Amino acid sequence: MLEPQWRVTVNSRCRRACSYCRPSGEAVATAMDAELAPDDLLRVAHAVRACGLTSVKLTGGDPALYGPLVEVVRRLRDEAGFTEIEVISRHPRIGDLAEDLARAGVTLFNVSLDTLDPAVHHEICNVDDHGEVVAAIKRCVATDVPVKVNVVVMAGVNDAEVPTLVEMCEEAGVHSVKLLDVIKDLDAGSESYARRLKTKRGRTLRDVYMSLGDITEGLRGRAVHEEIVHQGGLGHPMTVLTLPSGTKVVVKDSTAGAWYGSVCRGCPLFPCHDALMALRLTADMRLQFCLLREDNLIDLAPALAEDTDETLHAQVEAAFEMYADARFHPTQSSAALEAAR
Repeated sequence: MLEPQWRVTVNSRCRRACSYCRPSGEAVATAMDAELAPDDLLRVAHAVRACGLTSVKLTGGDPALYGPLVEVVRRLRDEAGFTEIEVISRHPRIGDLAEDLARAGVTLFNVSLDTLDPAVHHEICNVDDHGEVVAAIKRCVATDVPVKVNVVVMAGVNDAEVPTLVEMCEEAGVHSVKLLDVIKDLDAGSESYARRLKTKRGRTLRDVYMSLGDITEGLRGRAVHEEIVHQGGLGHPMTVLTLPSGTKVVVKDSTAGAWYGSVCRGCPLFPCHDALMALRLTADMRLQFCLLREDNLIDLAPALAEDTDETLHAQVEAAFEMYADARFHPTQSSAALEAAR
């Protein structure tokens, strides 16, 4: 069976309003200020680990604003036995926590930076902390734990500066830069900040969406190695370009095709951008299969209220079965990528 990523939204708010995101971050609509109790999170983690997964991505909201983050990372490593622990943040406080997180067991820092222009940064996320985010990236690099920088590429907003942004990351010693296209159907969900884009530029997410083919081609000329990778067997096939500096550029382009499973049958949004990639635990203890639907969640709260974990483990195992018959739906571009492997 294909293995999904396990992503844990430890809290529900990040104190910014990125125009390509939504108030609850990765989770479907979640109450403001919700966050996971460490003991409950660890009970679910043990159930997930029993299904064979050894990696976890902590996201939100924003983990940098989650008080017990360092404790949870340490417990995921020492008590639950996870060997790969990624923390995904876009808040400067991640730099303050970097050394403690490195000692606790984080194996990858993932920090978002979409632009080198402070004014564009403010326009995108509605916060004036560009310099602090750059400084936080450098503090994470200084721990010697690999650092990934996420860049959401938007036509007419930041696409022209991607090569310069990649060069800055190379100079800073960043391990990899991940370029992502806009999730153009995100505003089909119950909440999003896409209205800010409409206010600022009179455009929608679909208006700023662009395939990353041309940008990839431009960076390809500098690469010393190229490969196609998949995340745990699911997700979109991604082009990875290794530059002479050693920094890798990872391109996640939705035109490369995606995986869909039984949970996608009959969905009015099929085919969508995110497809079947990750199993997410929300900050209010629900298991979530995709970014857009709220009618197929599994509420773990009743199982966590029981004295034993038998029901909890059964529910987690059943969630993993959703991925058993996943099928890859290629596009023309993805077929060409696979043929080139």
